[in-house]
Amino acid sequence: MKKDYWFTEKPLPGTKFDGYFKIKVKKKIASFKTPFQRGEVLDTFGYGRVLVLDGIIQLSEKDEFIYHEMIAHLPLFYHSNPEKILIIGGGDGGVLKEVLKHPLKEAYLVEIDKKVIEISKKYLPFVSKKAFDDKRAKIFIEDGLKFVKKYKNFFDVIIVDCTDPGGPSLSLFSRKFYQDIFSALKKNGIMITQSGTFYYQSFHIKKIFKTLKKIFPFVKIHRAANPCFEEAEFSFILASKKINLNKRDFLKIKSRFKKIKLRTEYYSPEIHLASGILPKIYEIK
Repeated sequence: MKKDYWFTEKPLPGTKFDGYFKIKVKKKIASFKTPFQRGEVLDTFGYGRVLVLDGIIQLSEKDEFIYHEMIAHLPLFYHSNPEKILIIGGGDGGVLKEVLKHPLKEAYLVEIDKKVIEISKKYLPFVSKKAFDDKRAKIFIEDGLKFVKKYKNFFDVIIVDCTDPGGPSLSLFSRKFYQDIFSALKKNGIMITQSGTFYYQSFHIKKIFKTLKKIFPFVKIHRAANPCFEEAEFSFILASKKINLNKRDFLKIKSRFKKIKLRTEYYSPEIHLASGILPKIYEIK
């Protein structure tokens, strides 16, 4: 396989790019093609192993924990007693690993592309750390769009860990999909979705936020610095049926964090609070 070259990431879907994100590669470890997407695993100098789907970086060995900890623990700590969790996407197993750190009953993971799970287990084992073998994990190889329609008032938390809005993930940003999520959640349920970077995808963030506001009474944006994502601040949008996301008790979150004895590298109760404070340039009115 080709050695020592620069990988140039493709422009994110819908963006007008004024620059390109490059990573120097030691070697290409694997490449694959499925009915849904093309992928490759690269061994890089600065970021360790990197998963790429359709030309866009999905995670890196160096900083995957930032994204996975934030998208998992934000909603689980907003909720007072999460027991049944649904992860839509997340075939690398990173989110599954994080949610299973909580004393929940079941974690459903629905991945449309079985190959992503296979490749991640083989070449990126540091991401899931055997989470797929946990007895509480239930794995489904299905279309998340269709899967969520089967459930009503069932899940406490739904995490949408999908790729950017294009290809197999395009429909996972639609109003109809969010309405189906609303129905699948219990009365005090909460959802979270990745919503892209503030610098390159601000239009995308605004669209998701405004769409969710038409369905859920409470919607809030959090942020985190994730270097492998264009070296820009990344966003997560949460939506709740009943929980006021602007009035959560910091001391209760801190107490639960200590009780669970959660081991994290990025997320903490303090980060939970701080990441929900946005600069004026990021605020949506």
